[in-house]
Amino acid sequence: MIIFLTLIVTFFVGFQGVQEKSVTVYSLEKEEGIELYGKNTNFYPVTIDLDLNLQNMSSSKGDPIVTIIGGRSEVKLTDLKLIKKDASWSMKYNYLFYKGSIFANHNDGFAYRLPFRKGETHRLDQGYNGSFSHNGDARFALDFNMKEGTEIYVARQGLVVEVEDDYAQGGNDKSLIDKANYVIILHNDGTFAQYSHLKRSGIRVRIGQRVRNGDILGLSGATGYVTGPHLHFSVIKAKRGGGFESLPIKFATKDGIQPLEEGKEYIGY
Repeated sequence: MIIFLTLIVTFFVGFQGVQEKSVTVYSLEKEEGIELYGKNTNFYPVTIDLDLNLQNMSSSKGDPIVTIIGGRSEVKLTDLKLIKKDASWSMKYNYLFYKGSIFANHNDGFAYRLPFRKGETHRLDQGYNGSFSHNGDARFALDFNMKEGTEIYVARQGLVVEVEDDYAQGGNDKSLIDKANYVIILHNDGTFAQYSHLKRSGIRVRIGQRVRNGDILGLSGATGYVTGPHLHFSVIKAKRGGGFESLPIKFATKDGIQPLEEGKEYIGY
């Protein structure tokens, strides 16, 4: 049996590459064939692409196999059965995996909470398709102007699946693009919210914690690739082959449920 492992490593503002040994595939021999399993030790789900090269064996799930392994769980990927019991057989497979579920289906009817204190006013300095950095897969990100140390609140309930809190440096230098402190929250529809550029040692949640709308998440900062202190917020979903795409969302405001517009000020609601 030969196993080939391919990693998909992606960089998004506040989401680092998946770790090499956090997802594994293993086999169990049975009387009439082999069972293949996938195990994911991360708190977030992963998409796994499995390609088979079989001789005198058939796969119950076809070939290739694309499926989701939930956070901190394992699943049976397929049953491999002998076609001719008295003949020789061989099995080879290779697989790649990447963060998130490509089958996530965002709940477009959900109204997000503005991610700052009720009654506070903050300007949206960069909105959808912002000219500075909100383009391509990041075109639906949002940058809220706020001084360093402003309290950040959870915009949608979910599970904290990743935290980075160790970086202190920030500035208008692309070499710092992966040096932002952040929190990633998994929603129940399989999408993620990312809260980035947070203050060092300012995060108030931990990996594995379930949070609700309005819970305090941390303090704003200016870490990573920034021109000044602000909160970068976006909702993202996994893409086939690795990486993420941002999604357009709506917020509950004093003027009703609406998308936010660049350059306007919004009051926490």
